[in-house]
Amino acid sequence: MRKIVLTLCILIIFVSACKKDKPEPSPMNAGYTFFQIDDPVGDSIWIAMWYPTSEKERPHIYNTAATGFSLTGDVALNAKETSGEFPIVFFSHGFSGGGIGSVEICEELARAGYYVVVPDHNDAILSVRIVGEANGTIADALEYLTNNPFGNGELYEYRIHEMEITIDYLLNSDFHIDTDKIILGGHSMGGWTAMKTMANGMHPEAMFLFSMGELNWLYSESRYFESAFFQTINFPTAYYYGGEEYLQAISAGRDKVYAAYCFQHSPSPSYGLLVRQGNHFTYNSYAVAPGSYGDEIQNEAITSRLINFLDRHVKGKNVVVTNEPEDVIK
Repeated sequence: MRKIVLTLCILIIFVSACKKDKPEPSPMNAGYTFFQIDDPVGDSIWIAMWYPTSEKERPHIYNTAATGFSLTGDVALNAKETSGEFPIVFFSHGFSGGGIGSVEICEELARAGYYVVVPDHNDAILSVRIVGEANGTIADALEYLTNNPFGNGELYEYRIHEMEITIDYLLNSDFHIDTDKIILGGHSMGGWTAMKTMANGMHPEAMFLFSMGELNWLYSESRYFESAFFQTINFPTAYYYGGEEYLQAISAGRDKVYAAYCFQHSPSPSYGLLVRQGNHFTYNSYAVAPGSYGDEIQNEAITSRLINFLDRHVKGKNVVVTNEPEDVIK
């Protein structure tokens, strides 16, 4: 009996020693950096990048928006990357939004173990820039779009090229990126940009769209993509839309938001995700859209379901994407 007790004591000491020697996993905070890349056929492109790091976050002022407000967040500036390889999100901002227009969402994705890369598209109007001064507000951008209608997208095809240049640069870089786990995302016209980038040959593991094409649908009754296009998709998709957008669509006689059409025609697995009381600019930061920005509750609702979606379909985790009763899943 004494031998059994002694053996158990030795085993407990051994297991304790192993636990003590095994390092605790490093917490993932949001690192942030920005850089410029050359475009052989156009202007150079500024890139904002968030990524996982174990270094301490500190309050950070990104830049000043056209509204006059400072865009702020919490990041570890130019911090060391966490070891290992991580999936990467290539995100296209909406027309005039700017690469740092949705910092709350980008920071949370980095804390969840994703690289997030967003270029400043060379739009005629940018309400906030990664580097430099903004040259117009969201209201100015809407006026520009009225005078330069989207049509078939020909006027805005430069965005696709800029996404492709950005993707090519990052996938051939030394950053800790898992090049087998590429995600495309976009807001508004950025959703069209992401979709067209996919159609040009980029095959992501998943794609998420924030209110893609809703303004085009609301004001022009025109769809970015018809049903046949969605049948070319062979990866999981998530379509966000705002509750206020839905009411606007109904009031305009549009039946439903464009997101419902996208969800309806996309193969499974696909998600239609409602942002309660959300409008077209809920995905933007306060400094960019002070009258429409996403508040803390809305941002949490956006990012929690987005991270669950990516964790499930990119990282392979057994998590539930959403329990919200308004959301639809197939």
